Amino acid sequence: MFSRTRFVAGASAVALASGSVLAGAGIAGAQGSSEIAADLGLAATALNGPVTVSGNAEGGPTVTYTNETGVDQQCLGFTMPYSTVETLGVDPSGLDLSDLVAAIDLITAIEGAGGVSVLGVDEDGDPFAYEGTEDNGGVVGAVAPLALFGTGGVAVAADGDVTWTAPTPTETAAAATICAPPGADEEGLDVNFGIDPQVVADQINGRIPGGSLEIVSPDMISGGSVETGATLLGSLGDAGAGDDTGTDGAN
Repeated sequence: MFSRTRFVAGASAVALASGSVLAGAGIAGAQGSSEIAADLGLAATALNGPVTVSGNAEGGPTVTYTNETGVDQQCLGFTMPYSTVETLGVDPSGLDLSDLVAAIDLITAIEGAGGVSVLGVDEDGDPFAYEGTEDNGGVVGAVAPLALFGTGGVAVAADGDVTWTAPTPTETAAAATICAPPGADEEGLDVNFGIDPQVVADQINGRIPGGSLEIVSPDMISGGSVETGATLLGSLGDAGAGDDTGTDGAN
């Protein structure tokens, strides 16, 4: 149901892929360029997908979902600290609401780690985000009507979008959106996942030799740069293998 190992490897690989700086420092070769490049597509999916995540002035994340399905939808979602993805060892992009028991177990674990906001809807049908708690039913309470009956979300027109300003987490965030055509059941749900580009910037800067240098900023990160980084690292791996062969032959 979930493939956390490959997702986190992909996200970490992006950190190496912004890459000419890191490649020049010799890090790419040390980490195994070809293997890293093979996982980059996972992080690129999160960055290229319909969910964008960024920090807002209030300290929490702003999450925008763009409906690219061509049909009207009802949408909800939730945020979480990106660290929860790593700590719990799960990949929220693999959320499968057709298996409600497993999905509830996962969401409950995510909520238990703290810092979760529900990307919900107010009584007027407008997007409304709030911290999920047991008292207000949390993510499961908000999503259940949508999963079961296709109702209770923000109406998002075909080719439209919706934005939530969430209070939590106050650290670098990830977010999942759950959408359905009106009246759809759990089999027809569309689940998408996004990450704050700051995740990638932090990982890159954390791998640069010389201490706490912050060479890469979030506005330098995009799905396109991730894909370019994958190509770069792949070619570095191939070149490195060729150089090793040449050296052995010379000896």
